[in-house]
Amino acid sequence: MASALLQVAPQAHVEVNAELCKGCDLCVVVCPQQNLRLSDRFNRMGYHPVEFDVHGRKGDCTACGLCYWACPDFAIVSVERRRQ
Repeated sequence: MASALLQVAPQAHVEVNAELCKGCDLCVVVCPQQNLRLSDRFNRMGYHPVEFDVHGRKGDCTACGLCYWACPDFAIVSVERRRQ
């Protein structure tokens, strides 16, 4: 009996402008679900920008917005909750 994987669309999304990010790590620290992490790559300024993953280490992103408010450089462009 073949089992089909049910793919569910992400409930939330965080858009990061990697070129504005200085890799200060503030948004990473405040994220309750640990959906943000510093990238291995560099941006044009030579910083490791933040990357978003909807499936964090403690669960899926809830679009709480804490990362948006913690970012001093406005690199978190938007935090949105998606409707199904």
